[in-house]
Amino acid sequence: MEQQIKDLILSSKEPLVFKNYINWGLVTWGLPDWRNMLKNEELLFRCGTKSFTQEPQWERTTGTKNAPFEEFISFTESAPNGWMYFDYKYLKDCFKTSKELKKEINWGLFGFPELSSEDSTIWIGSQGAHTPCHIDTYGCNIVAQIHGRKQWILFPPGEDLKPTRIPYEESSIYSKLNFFSPTIADFNGVGNCRRVVLEPGDALFVPHKWWHYVENLDTAISVNVWVPLPEDHEERFKEALVQFFITQVTQNLDFETKKVILNPNSDQEIGSMTLDVALDVVNKCKDIFSKTRTEKRPISVRNESFTFVDKIPVLSSQDFNKFLENQKSRFGNTKNETEKRNFPEIINLIEAFSHPEIISLVGKKLSNQVAYDFFKLHKNLNSE
Repeated sequence: MEQQIKDLILSSKEPLVFKNYINWGLVTWGLPDWRNMLKNEELLFRCGTKSFTQEPQWERTTGTKNAPFEEFISFTESAPNGWMYFDYKYLKDCFKTSKELKKEINWGLFGFPELSSEDSTIWIGSQGAHTPCHIDTYGCNIVAQIHGRKQWILFPPGEDLKPTRIPYEESSIYSKLNFFSPTIADFNGVGNCRRVVLEPGDALFVPHKWWHYVENLDTAISVNVWVPLPEDHEERFKEALVQFFITQVTQNLDFETKKVILNPNSDQEIGSMTLDVALDVVNKCKDIFSKTRTEKRPISVRNESFTFVDKIPVLSSQDFNKFLENQKSRFGNTKNETEKRNFPEIINLIEAFSHPEIISLVGKKLSNQVAYDFFKLHKNLNSE
């Protein structure tokens, strides 16, 4: 059955929900079990606010705090006006003494036995902890819900959610739209929304380059893994082009402007990258893509159906508007909805040049040139 599940995942163009499918022992753990397992290990949490903000709560605008799991539990029980999120942490880099946790994680249930805890990331957050809406440009995503409930809002790749590369980080294209405290008028024309709430034991498959906004409805824990795809070679080439542009533009900018442009996890990499290094990355990614551009996903599509696997229906426009209204109404009066931060003019330039449509055009132009040069070389060799 695992091979059929794998084929289903790799051939699906839409998100899939696996209801009560995860049989890992982790699903039975309560918060006291996690506290006993983690003991006094300090975790780095991102700390945000449960209030209206005009823009999404980007990582740069939220605080951070080192705290043991015990303190995190106390925080969740006091119901404050904030949230804490230990998010996007690779298990290979944390919980180094927690072998019991890591041995539980195996993605063989989905046909990927080669993927383990070493390839997985963990997300631990309080109610209200969330990730701004974005696209992951590499791979596809399988998420296992371990504890609590987590809400996923998804849109197909073609939906215009006002993409931006600011804040910049590799492989993440963010949406300018704020789903946590929305300004309703900003969502005019947006549709094709899927909404699902994952409960412990559920899993979600997110196809390549689907938009998603994720929010904890309770104190929640989840584990996910990104499955590599042949398309990643092209995506890495395009990401290298964006990185090259961002690197050169930000070299001589003041620190405050750089903070607006870069996500914190990109500070060191972008700040230390020279022109030669950035160009070398572009050329290497271009070469790999040119050699692998004919690769396809190795699947054999079957028509099996499983009672525990469901597609997510598209919300009606009325239900989508109701979701937005419910999100907005949580924070009372929002008189400052029309207020906007003033950004340096360079921001508009960066957004224009790094827009996904522009980068795709540049990538195609360079790729076609590679193919043309190869054709000329092949022709010349044959004529000698």
